[in-house]
Amino acid sequence: MSELRKLKVTEMNRLTAEEFKEAEKLPLIVVLDEVRSLHNIGAVFRTSDAFLIQSIYLCGITATPPHPEMHKTALGAEYTVDWHYFKHTQEAVRQLHEDGYTVLAIEQCEGSTMLDKLNLEPGKKYAVVLGNEVKGVQQEVVNQCDGCIEIPQYGTKHSLNVSVTAGIVLWEFANKLIGFRS
Repeated sequence: MSELRKLKVTEMNRLTAEEFKEAEKLPLIVVLDEVRSLHNIGAVFRTSDAFLIQSIYLCGITATPPHPEMHKTALGAEYTVDWHYFKHTQEAVRQLHEDGYTVLAIEQCEGSTMLDKLNLEPGKKYAVVLGNEVKGVQQEVVNQCDGCIEIPQYGTKHSLNVSVTAGIVLWEFANKLIGFRS
């Protein structure tokens, strides 16, 4: 049996908050469309920090930092990851298009692209829209997007929790976008 020893936090060579703010971010923005759970919002902040996501757009009823319940899952990432608030998600998507982003809803749609078949292009900027825990991404927002991405699922359930979805999708995007830097 091999010797496995958990690393101490001081051995992980993590960025400081100041270094994180200065680090080159991935050309990816996460849009939260009417997400109600503070746990989910905090988890998206924490995952976005882990993968050097450029920014999070909080829309509609989605709460904004600071908030003690959000902090429980964000663990301070709400202070490192850049964020902006939009009253309406449609405004955020419109702004992203004006700024040259390809906007993709994470939703089960006719003609959606399965996440494992997703092809990204070097030099392009992307945004992903994650929807409400019950209703998903609003149809009006889906209509504005450049496409939809779906996570393949093989069991009896038809959806995943927002924070789980964010982890899967952001890992896939980060893996591909970081590969373009090589």
